[in-house]
Amino acid sequence: MIPLILAMQAVLVGQYAPHDGDSGRLRLTDGSAVSIRLAGVDAGEVAPFTRCRTHPGTWACSPVARASASAATARARQLASAGARCVDTGQRSWDRLVVRCTVNGRDLGAILVREGWAISAPDFGDPYAAEQRAAQRDRLGVWR
Repeated sequence: MIPLILAMQAVLVGQYAPHDGDSGRLRLTDGSAVSIRLAGVDAGEVAPFTRCRTHPGTWACSPVARASASAATARARQLASAGARCVDTGQRSWDRLVVRCTVNGRDLGAILVREGWAISAPDFGDPYAAEQRAAQRDRLGVWR
């Protein structure tokens, strides 16, 4: 018989302040704050474009992604305005917790990809591929 091992995933609840479409800071209910990166999505980079200096070939640094970055950030802020519930995946990216967040019970990453403001990130297992295909089909966001 194989023993069943359950991994505990930290649940973080607080006010999410996106810096761009896929990352920001989560101010927790205890007053502390953590830097987070949404799992499974990639959105256009905004100034100061630090990632683009070190990884210029990434999709987020492409002209179309950077042109949509402000709209992606604004939409992420709008969605997160009521607070967010995030689950730590255990991964890290640039010293940030990689998390899956929901707002009002809806997956934030899925919404951003479905509306065309982010893409499903293959390096996270491409979890929102169906949402991306739908956004492409409907010519939304970056797929216009």
